[in-house]
Amino acid sequence: MINKILTKLRTMSNGFNPRKYLAIEELELESSQNGMIYRLANREDIVQMLAIERDVYEGEVPWTFSHFDHEIVQSNQSFFMVAENEDGKVVAFIGLRLGQGLRINEAHITNIAVSSSVQRQGIASHMIQELVKIASHLGKEELTLEARRDNTLAQGLYRKQGFETKKILPSYYDDGGDAVLMGKSLKLAGLSDAPDEKEALDDQA
Repeated sequence: MINKILTKLRTMSNGFNPRKYLAIEELELESSQNGMIYRLANREDIVQMLAIERDVYEGEVPWTFSHFDHEIVQSNQSFFMVAENEDGKVVAFIGLRLGQGLRINEAHITNIAVSSSVQRQGIASHMIQELVKIASHLGKEELTLEARRDNTLAQGLYRKQGFETKKILPSYYDDGGDAVLMGKSLKLAGLSDAPDEKEALDDQA
């Protein structure tokens, strides 16, 4: 699994100017914390990821199987990380994208969701911190994401992780809802600067 992650990250960093904090091979890309294993998502995880969406979005699936398949399997500029519990069940996910319309120094969190049964356990915070480390080591200077304008709980989580509001995106979502574009500077976010503390709040963007 680690080799697969390293291969994908080498491909993703091709053409960029990675920082020289550590070599890509030295990044810790699979980890465990509080009984959860965090690893790279694969195609077999998508069905469980769709179930998480239905759980947190009241039966809706904002991202379809084909959306996840493109980001996980087909694109060499994106990947998803999942959190897997002790029973081998995927209970949370987060996606990262480079390129594809982004500024060259930008990485973007595409999607994040945590099953309702395990929210408020620090899972979302841990996944965000892992992507901060990865984006920093790939030479990115800013990590961005969108949150629904009326989802103040999610925005609060992101602010605790160092994100700030950049602008409002009117009618961004299919239902006409506005989004808040948020960003976190990575210019000083080396491995030693990433926060360790467990946040009490978990929510989906």
